Amino acid sequence: MGVCDQLDHRILLARDDPRLKITEDEGYYTVELIKSCKHYVLPSDDVKLLPIPSVSAEDLCTYFLNEISTAIRNNGFADNITTLHVRVDEGIGQGAGCDISLA
Repeated sequence: MGVCDQLDHRILLARDDPRLKITEDEGYYTVELIKSCKHYVLPSDDVKLLPIPSVSAEDLCTYFLNEISTAIRNNGFADNITTLHVRVDEGIGQGAGCDISLA
């Protein structure tokens, strides 16, 4: 399953976000916003925890780049690819891009 398929139709949570306290119980996640004292209970099947500090375009871009480059290398497709560029856009004119050398 590709990285986009894993995230499609899921609520993305940044596991390493210091502003959130995320706990997992049987069948659901509880997400507490530390400073506002708000909390949300979400079904586990609807959530994807990502090992990033935020779900910003910049952090998502880095996450995608790492996942895609690892898959390309592990599947032996990197032989003729020298550079990989990924871009994540939040809206018109707002987004982030990042590159990695595969050579």
